[in-house]
Amino acid sequence: MTKLDEAMLQHMSYLVLSENRPFSYSDFTWFKVDQNEHGMKHGTFRNKISKLIKDGQVEVCYYSSCAFYTLKGFKFGKAMTPNHTVVHNDPIYKMLQDLPLDKQSIHDIRLRFRVPNIWKIFSFNTNFPSNKRSKDIVIPSWNKNNAIVRTMIHKTDLVSVIVACSLEPIPLDVNGIIRFFTLLAIVQEKLQTVLDSATAINCGEKCNTIPEYRTWLISMWHFGRDALVEYVGEKFSITVECAQHILTRLYVKEFSGIKKIRIERQEYPQKTLTDAIDEKLKNSFY
Repeated sequence: MTKLDEAMLQHMSYLVLSENRPFSYSDFTWFKVDQNEHGMKHGTFRNKISKLIKDGQVEVCYYSSCAFYTLKGFKFGKAMTPNHTVVHNDPIYKMLQDLPLDKQSIHDIRLRFRVPNIWKIFSFNTNFPSNKRSKDIVIPSWNKNNAIVRTMIHKTDLVSVIVACSLEPIPLDVNGIIRFFTLLAIVQEKLQTVLDSATAINCGEKCNTIPEYRTWLISMWHFGRDALVEYVGEKFSITVECAQHILTRLYVKEFSGIKKIRIERQEYPQKTLTDAIDEKLKNSFY
């Protein structure tokens, strides 16, 4: 068993046993186990999951916009399609009516942009080794204000940025947006510094400019709210599939031993950062 296999099993166990929910490929594009970072392509994930299913360690939970899996023997209900004629009689709906919620916030944010020749330029820098299989160049992650930022440069010159901040989501207010924009501005500056230091003589390519972070595309984020009060019951996870395959989840999140209810949507804006934020500020949620 490889180190990646061991890390994958540990992360699966954490998601199923601690977060009390099934998992999908999106949970493994990047994750941390024992302070070590890991990630995998969809094909790698599919092959490993197929083997784990064959070995009887993992089983399919349900199919939605993508496949969801769980550890063998741990059952979760299929993502439900809401029935608006009966939803007002649902006990979960009634609980949410009386539940004091914190500000709207975002976490597990994925952005992308493209820069011609960036992969070739970075490949000449021995400080950024590429993955032997995928050839992706992974910039060492860094932590600021309880957010872990990870940047990956693909051989197609596509740059992916992940902001992981599940324990301290970014509120969509003035202070939260400033915090978020500051993180991305640092990413932009770090990448530009490396490009500026690479000369055409050393790499044989023209050094390009990193696009302004407000123009980066948001490919996915988790958008929701946490309860303001502590939850003392058993952990649970409920998933509802809405229009356009948007998944809404209601589950219990633990913060340093304190449990709170979180309600969130996994969305795929496919818009620039500025447009996606503006749209959320104009529309209330729950």
